[in-house]
Amino acid sequence: MKDGMLEFKDAPMFGRVMRNEELCKQVLEVILNIEIDHIEYLNTEQEVSAYNDARGVRLDVYLKSSDKVFDIEMQTTDTPYGKRMRYYQSAIDSSLLNKGEDYTKLVESYIIFICTKDPFDCDIPLYTIERRCIEHDIVDNFDEAHWLILNANAWAKDTDKARSALLKYIQSSKVGQDWLTQAISSEVKRSNSDSKWRRDVMGFMTYEMHYKGQISHAEQKGFARGCAEGEARGRAEGVAEGEARKNALIDKLLADNRLDDLKRSTTDEAFCSELYKEYGL
Repeated sequence: MKDGMLEFKDAPMFGRVMRNEELCKQVLEVILNIEIDHIEYLNTEQEVSAYNDARGVRLDVYLKSSDKVFDIEMQTTDTPYGKRMRYYQSAIDSSLLNKGEDYTKLVESYIIFICTKDPFDCDIPLYTIERRCIEHDIVDNFDEAHWLILNANAWAKDTDKARSALLKYIQSSKVGQDWLTQAISSEVKRSNSDSKWRRDVMGFMTYEMHYKGQISHAEQKGFARGCAEGEARGRAEGVAEGEARKNALIDKLLADNRLDDLKRSTTDEAFCSELYKEYGL
């Protein structure tokens, strides 16, 4: 966010702009350097899980073409990616098959994380993560599951001009001479001019920051208790008390656009408890 305006890399703006089918298709083609016949949205910010009672994941942009599925995530904070991508993959795969269907019906999949910070500190614009045989180079991504992590901070080192321009725009909001960044910039400006939407989104982001602060505080309390009862137990209690419930609750309230309930839950503990029960948290 800059000067009170949302940027493309801000999660709400990213989700809104990527609902523009042509722009979304072009972003995918530039990132993957492939042609895509068409795309169909499986919903933005859709929650999927590996099985009924498992932890759900809310996908930023989840869509498919004729024979592929894509999940595109915008990441602006430092966070471990490996196990997160692994869980996303399992959740997506399980959502693609009905009970009893053969595994061969799984289509090719792409999980794409666009990061504004270098997750591996190697100053590389694109990290491609593929499964391989350690003992012998006998397979080439035999499961057709592709993980890509883009490092917008290294845009200048990307030899693909179109992708470099896109990464530069994501990192700095500086519009290039190419059609794609100009079109995205125009869409961002149009969205920012929607005062009601921007006001609602700013409210969501404010409350999300508030909840994150509460989570951090809960973790600190848990750690403090751990000094007396054992550090490991304190950390576990702090994480359980904070992230396992409040982080899950804010995700669900934001996904359901329940801003008033989110606001009330910050001051009304009884109402917050009712929400936990409602969402089974």
